[in-house]
Amino acid sequence: MKTKIKSFINTLLQKYNGFEKKQKIIVLFIAVVVVVDLVLALGLLFGKKSSKVKLESAGSQRISSLIALDKCGRSGLISDNQYANFKFTSEQKKEFVNVYEKNGSVALTVRIKLNPTKRQNQTSFSVNDLPFKFGFLDKSDFKGRGKFIKQIYPNNHRILIQGNEKNAPYVFDVSFGLPKNKEIEKYIPEGFFIYSSMKCKILGACVVPCQIGFDSTTQVPYYGFASNGGIIDFTNRIIDFSGASLAFQVQNTSYGFMPELCFTLNDSPDFKANLKNSVKIEVNIGGEKLFINNVAPAKKVIIPTAALKAPFTRLELISNGDCVSSVLLRASEAPSESDNVPVPVKTDPGLILNYNQSNWRNVDFEIFEWDRFDRIIFFDIRNYAIQDNFFRRMAFFAEKTGYKGTLVSDEVLEGKHAFNAHDYSSETMARFFNKVQEENFKLNNEELLLKKILLKTGILVVDESNASMVKPNGGGLVSISRETPEWSRRRLLAHEGWHTLFFRDEEFRNYVSAVYYTTDAEAIQFIKDFWTSQPDLGYDQTDNVLMQNEFMAYIMQQPLSEVANNFVGYANWQSVIKQFPNTSSYVRKTEGRAFEDAATAMNEFVFDKYGIVCGNINLVAR
Repeated sequence: MKTKIKSFINTLLQKYNGFEKKQKIIVLFIAVVVVVDLVLALGLLFGKKSSKVKLESAGSQRISSLIALDKCGRSGLISDNQYANFKFTSEQKKEFVNVYEKNGSVALTVRIKLNPTKRQNQTSFSVNDLPFKFGFLDKSDFKGRGKFIKQIYPNNHRILIQGNEKNAPYVFDVSFGLPKNKEIEKYIPEGFFIYSSMKCKILGACVVPCQIGFDSTTQVPYYGFASNGGIIDFTNRIIDFSGASLAFQVQNTSYGFMPELCFTLNDSPDFKANLKNSVKIEVNIGGEKLFINNVAPAKKVIIPTAALKAPFTRLELISNGDCVSSVLLRASEAPSESDNVPVPVKTDPGLILNYNQSNWRNVDFEIFEWDRFDRIIFFDIRNYAIQDNFFRRMAFFAEKTGYKGTLVSDEVLEGKHAFNAHDYSSETMARFFNKVQEENFKLNNEELLLKKILLKTGILVVDESNASMVKPNGGGLVSISRETPEWSRRRLLAHEGWHTLFFRDEEFRNYVSAVYYTTDAEAIQFIKDFWTSQPDLGYDQTDNVLMQNEFMAYIMQQPLSEVANNFVGYANWQSVIKQFPNTSSYVRKTEGRAFEDAATAMNEFVFDKYGIVCGNINLVAR
């Protein structure tokens, strides 16, 4: 082997000696370039520039070393007032693309551990600012052959995330988002840098979906930013969402949703409301004020940005900010629509009534899902005519006297209006659609779409034993209309919302039943007489469960303070007095106290279990 190598070298030398002077110079130049490139490649291959700081990817769980561009980058340690610079490998850049394609957004999160010296701790008391900086490196930071141009980065040179380490926790995560773009691979940075005034260690980095805001619910606090950077508020009171449009969708479409705001509420009993004292978190976002009731049963509140007037602006926690453990703007959890079947927007019911109609994905209606209770959906519909197309036949099937259990033809329904608002249980809707299948009954387009929506949301599931039939899977549905006056919409939303909780929760049903059977019998007779006096209602009073459900909803649709007067008001209707003078006289004489007593009992139960009260199923108010 040695003889062959020696012979090969001799042959090369002989050829080289035969070259002219200019040819020799060219050959030597090429040889030097090849040797330099080989040395650089070997340096990378054998880890001479490998950093102790690892990069992990949320998309693949792969962990690899970053390329160090300086001494601090190699060790991940910063003494004070120094930069640590890192470069991504080509494989690491691919991880950014993978996470983006899977989630629709991507960011780099870096974990920092401050370890200030005794001198630095003493100094921190005497200075106003101890700057922290996090920025990306791009191609302009490298020469043609990839050599890093080491420099001190002035603030006006590039977009940064900055903070004051004087106020920072000793360990924290900081996340820098990339701009959304179909050609995301063109926007992947070459690397990143960290600057610290204090001694610190860079513990690691991770490629993750973009989330903007703060999160103190985990052991390590999190601070996330869009691609326009910003200032870290370590007091967790102010968040700048002005760059969110660079990372997320700015309108709802059939292909995806605008992002959602997720508030995590502090679990400490000291911060929770009770029936006597409310604890409301005041939030100002873009000049619009929201109030979140911090109650024990509520852990999180989801606010879709499409419900807000100016979501991509500054958010400030004005009062009771300590009640909030995290505020994160993130991609909506709901999947995209498929087969033209809309997916409900998750939200608190308090945002449905004033939800901007121009943000509806369908001109005729929008669908929402209660953010705290899965499989409870709300239809808000443009007018009664469209609402009837969806629910009129089901209303006759479910509740109307003389029609219950039957499928009514379009001819019979012609000119009839069912209700201004609707509620149906999973069981009722399963019976309806199975009856349609058994009789090979022809439904209209809205009813066919309704069935698809119920299957997609899991309120109904396909029967394993007969694929043409469906089975109930719990939950329920509410429908209200924009044609209804605002004051009535609010009451109807509460009325129908209570029905869905009755459908969903057996414990609540049992409690309502106990209250129903212990309420003054004369008062119970009055409410049945009242329903009879209103022919448009047409409730089947032989259905005892329906009677208990409506008894509960009529009592709990208004605030507790208004219950007694509301029923006295019913007792004063001439249509009621004319048909049922005795029971209406009894309610006026007793001032509706039986209904107030029933409301008080149920109010205490629902507040303890759900954190909501008579007349208000919302946690969020404008």
